[in-house]
Amino acid sequence: MTGRAHRYRMRVTIVLAVVLALVAFLRCRDEPAPYVRVATFNIENFPKSTRQIVRAFEEIKQLDAPLVAVQEITNPEVFRVAAERRLGPTWKFEFIETGSVLEHRIGVLYDSAVVRHVKTRVHRGTELEGGRHKPVLDVEFARGKHHVRVLVLHFKAGGENQPVRTRQHAALRRIIADVKKSGQAVVVLGDFNATGEADREDLARQDLRWLTQPLACTAFWNKEDEGCPRSRLDHVLSTQPAREVKALGGCAADGCDWQDRCPLYAVEVSDHCPVLVDVKL
Repeated sequence: MTGRAHRYRMRVTIVLAVVLALVAFLRCRDEPAPYVRVATFNIENFPKSTRQIVRAFEEIKQLDAPLVAVQEITNPEVFRVAAERRLGPTWKFEFIETGSVLEHRIGVLYDSAVVRHVKTRVHRGTELEGGRHKPVLDVEFARGKHHVRVLVLHFKAGGENQPVRTRQHAALRRIIADVKKSGQAVVVLGDFNATGEADREDLARQDLRWLTQPLACTAFWNKEDEGCPRSRLDHVLSTQPAREVKALGGCAADGCDWQDRCPLYAVEVSDHCPVLVDVKL
């Protein structure tokens, strides 16, 4: 091969490489950002019974979500084993202790075949005075080139404790501001125990999209002589928009209407229902 032919071939090769790189760049740029399905589920005092284990994981399987935030897990080992047995060996469980006298843990159940665990952090601002309340779990995941920070919480319960929740919301605002500095997508979800309008005002003050603002009721209780009142306790907030938001479980069938008794679901599974959101990354 002559020197001229060699130089010509090298120029063609370089031009072709540049063209291919440009095509790949344009495809990547034009590719729409994916959605990831996330859910939150307060599984009341899990595991209360064998029946609860079976039915709770039936609910989780139907969610078809690779990321499920959970609250009130009293035995994380039973939960982990049940997840692997009923969902598959790729399912993993990341959780933290909360200091709860009821031994309630919070965590994220995830499918490692779909998302990759990157890092776990804990934010203690919501514990308030002397660690009396629960911290916020922060688990970072990757899906392809996209990263998402999943923040899981369980705020103080009870209508009379709304002032405590207001202080927890103030702490959460500081946590969110810090996490958002990463530039990654942020999803905050869990049991906010939002029992009244003051709680909803606090939710609206968070510097995130309140994805579950229009959501129907997500929880119910069996109270003596009071039937089965409903409430919107569980919520999801995010830096990103969502294309679907819904409550499932017993709430999907019964809605928010007061009834003289709670459905069997509330007895066998939980006084909360799963909440599902498809979030854009």
